[in-house]
Amino acid sequence: MSKNVSSGSGPDLILGQKPDNPQETLKEKFYYSGFFAAEMTCSVIKAANYNPVGHYYFAVDITVTNADKALLQRVNEVVMNKRGIISPVKGAYNLSARGKDRVQIVLNFLNRYPIIIGDLAKNRIILLRQALAYLKEHRGSSEHQVKIEVMERIRKKLRTIKEIGIVDISYTLKDTNQDTVGYFLSGVLDGEGSFGFKTSGSNKEPYFAIAMKDQKIVELCRDFIGHGSVRKRKDGVYHYEINRSKIILNACEIFLVRYPLKHRRQSERLQAVQRILNDHTLRSPR
Repeated sequence: MSKNVSSGSGPDLILGQKPDNPQETLKEKFYYSGFFAAEMTCSVIKAANYNPVGHYYFAVDITVTNADKALLQRVNEVVMNKRGIISPVKGAYNLSARGKDRVQIVLNFLNRYPIIIGDLAKNRIILLRQALAYLKEHRGSSEHQVKIEVMERIRKKLRTIKEIGIVDISYTLKDTNQDTVGYFLSGVLDGEGSFGFKTSGSNKEPYFAIAMKDQKIVELCRDFIGHGSVRKRKDGVYHYEINRSKIILNACEIFLVRYPLKHRRQSERLQAVQRILNDHTLRSPR
């Protein structure tokens, strides 16, 4: 992690800081990079082509899934230039950019505001870039069998990342600044964060958690908040959770004020935790 990020690793050190950089509005767009790192699926779709018979065609696709349709509409506007398609799925919505032109728009955005860490996410994007570049260069059916072999290799690697988390390239976090990381993690938390209260014996215990297969993103969240540890679950998911009220209150301030969540329900859940913890603190004997 960079010196700038490390210097703010404790939550008390970053509360109350206000943007003083004219590029701050650009840094806010790293929220969407974080959202894609948490929610995206990258695919190379194979379908039968009946002209000529027996051939296949391939289409690149990048999709993000979320229950907040309004948020996806905003993502479509900012990242996809309103070219994406939103469709309902069970309990949520898909926002899909399919085809060379639409995927190129997303990749152009992620060139400007890259996914800053996350081996699974970054390798998915690399593979999608490779597929797109190949399909742009090799049009028509003259090299059909070679095209099938190339696309199948990419499809296999994407499946391997999804199923067992094995990647070709490992990354470290390059030197970056605190605000970029903060906005990036806000986007991640809107996709994979969880906040609320759970039963612990006869008490209700607060929690602030994130769980993902992308280990380095979860570790970045831990380092940014500056408390706790990450554990690997039996299902291969990396889990980071805070249960201390003071640390959770600091995290609430970070992700409600400094780098605010955009997902309506996620923000409401975190506000509810903040309100209850504040009420409890005020009522507790001094």
